[in-house]
Amino acid sequence: MITTSTALTVAKYLFGASVAATTLAAGGLWFFQRHLIYPGYVPDGSRKFVPRPIELGMPYEDITLTTRDKVKIKAYVIPSRKDPVLTDQLRHLNKKQREELGEKETEKWLGEMGDEKAVEYAKSRPTVVFFHANAGNMGHRVPLARKFNVDCRCNVFMLSYRGYGLSEGRASEHGIRIDIETAMDYIKSHPILGDTKVVLYGQSLGGASCLYAGSRYRDMVSGIILENTFLSLPSLIPLVLPQLPKFLLPILLTEHWDAHHTMPLIPSTTPMLMIAGKNDDLVKPPQMIALRHLRAGAGGQLKWKELDGGHNDTCLQPEYWGIIGEWMKDEIENNPLNLAHSEKKEKEEEEESESSSNDDYQKVTKEEVLEAKKEL
Repeated sequence: MITTSTALTVAKYLFGASVAATTLAAGGLWFFQRHLIYPGYVPDGSRKFVPRPIELGMPYEDITLTTRDKVKIKAYVIPSRKDPVLTDQLRHLNKKQREELGEKETEKWLGEMGDEKAVEYAKSRPTVVFFHANAGNMGHRVPLARKFNVDCRCNVFMLSYRGYGLSEGRASEHGIRIDIETAMDYIKSHPILGDTKVVLYGQSLGGASCLYAGSRYRDMVSGIILENTFLSLPSLIPLVLPQLPKFLLPILLTEHWDAHHTMPLIPSTTPMLMIAGKNDDLVKPPQMIALRHLRAGAGGQLKWKELDGGHNDTCLQPEYWGIIGEWMKDEIENNPLNLAHSEKKEKEEEEESESSSNDDYQKVTKEEVLEAKKEL
């Protein structure tokens, strides 16, 4: 028979074990959160080997950008061409034959860049800015870029954030925001891409990046595509680490990517497409549904689609590219109200009316902090 003293002793040990587990989880989150949130080292070799567009028949520019905090980040620019290499031309080629084809296509493309008609064609097509998900690098998404470039006839800009691929530095929310700004400024000044309609595309972390870019470059963005994106890291992490007490998150978490701060700054008239995998077991469906409600609550334009996919294979579902292609034609290419110029005017009017700070992202954050304090 267990005595009262023994029961109390066991209870103390269990309580101690519980506290220890919580402490370890909390400590792990504090010290290793960026390592866990931004696994640029996964899969093996991701920091050394970055697949190139030419391996799939797409000539490209290999770009190195220097951010304002002196970090060198890598990017690809894949221009739209009238006569790209079609999938059927690649399907039965081995690696060596693809390399030979790539060399020939690069030579053709260099000649095309001196042809005014080829340049004007590229300028007439939308540009998709591709922000990738948490793991891997931009090269791992080249097959998806090919769908945009060849099937949708778009220019494509791809970026490896700091700490990913061959880019320097270590990833953080603050640092990736700087990378995004550097990329968007480059696109704006590019002799071809700067004259095109810009569409942001992102999966998971890439979707959060899209929302930030869309909130900062409202006059430049013509549309946004989000796939399996989270509402915020504070709302997502308790689902991934349920053993961590929620009250510790505001103390420990340095990475937020909170759509409550970015979504309201995106013009309601900017077309947005959300694609959610119903079987996503990482960013669970309620996260995307919450994003949907956040956008709808602000009266924003939105097209919503759910597919039978998980976190990493939604883009492989048969309907996926048909949905994107139809949306691109309806909302970007054939939309007479596409907002590049009107949003620029709106931005100028907003800047004239602002009396203190023109940093809307920080302004909204401060307002929400003050509002939260009132409720306490």
